[in-house]
Amino acid sequence: MKGIYKKVFLSLIISFSIIIILQLIFSKNYNIFLIFKFPLDILIFDFFLLCLIYLVNAFRLQIMLIFFNYKIPFSESFKNIFFGAFFTFITPMSIGGQPYQIYHLIKNKVKGEDATNIIISKTLEISFVILFLDLIFIKKVLKIMPKSFGLSVILIGFFIGLAISTSIILSFFNRKLLKKFLLFLIKIFKLQYTETEVDNWIDNLQNSIKTLWLKNPWLLFVDMSLYFITTLLYNSILYSIIKYYYQTNISFFTLLGILVMMNTVAYYVPTPGSSGGIESTYQIVFSELFGNANAINIITIYRLVTFYIPLILGTIFFTITGKKDKIVKENGGE
Repeated sequence: MKGIYKKVFLSLIISFSIIIILQLIFSKNYNIFLIFKFPLDILIFDFFLLCLIYLVNAFRLQIMLIFFNYKIPFSESFKNIFFGAFFTFITPMSIGGQPYQIYHLIKNKVKGEDATNIIISKTLEISFVILFLDLIFIKKVLKIMPKSFGLSVILIGFFIGLAISTSIILSFFNRKLLKKFLLFLIKIFKLQYTETEVDNWIDNLQNSIKTLWLKNPWLLFVDMSLYFITTLLYNSILYSIIKYYYQTNISFFTLLGILVMMNTVAYYVPTPGSSGGIESTYQIVFSELFGNANAINIITIYRLVTFYIPLILGTIFFTITGKKDKIVKENGGE
């Protein structure tokens, strides 16, 4: 537990420190305490949207589990999503959520190969959606962005997103590419898996893809549609904050394109939860669209709703859950 607390503290410190540094660099006369004047009703509404995102994602997981004939309470699906996000916030490059989700599903009597296939399949679906959004909105984004460093960040995000999405999609359908990719990850992270185990895992994954996608394409469509709804909800949170601080002429869907491309760059920063990377990337782009002071306000409130509050709540609930699990084990339970 102490290790978890340290990671939470580090994530918060990095994120908040970057915001302070951005304040000093971009707007020296800016008073960060002005954020406390942000309307409470908008803050509550945005937090409600965040809760809705978690509920939609839990529903997505529940659908997958039912399809695989697993009867797990919705509360456990919600727990999987909530703590999956929590571990994403405290691990470098935001990659800790998926391993936790797989572990949690296995703990709830889901077969390891099924748990892995469910979570990995969702990763592939996300790649499809990101690729679709990048291609749809790139023209709108280019029209609204001034020719500057911020535009360069957007273009980098577009090409990285395009490359990663295409690579993931190709690798999942090309056995040789996927095997090379997995063996590369095993080598980098020094994991104890043999080549035979990798071959078996790929066999299980490809069988799952055939079952899920080729024989049941409706499931793919439903899950991707629900994921798209969550991206709209995240964008709604950001859009409501921007509307308060700046009367922008940027449309809701143009902002969605900007958000997707910024996140593609920010999430690969090797800090816990990509802390610092998100704040810096957003500041570079938003300062050119809304002004330096407004950008800092927007970023701070957005991170408060989507990062600080969930991270603090996650720490509290993880501590409570950990104590309950310890009591159960001490009494001979599982």
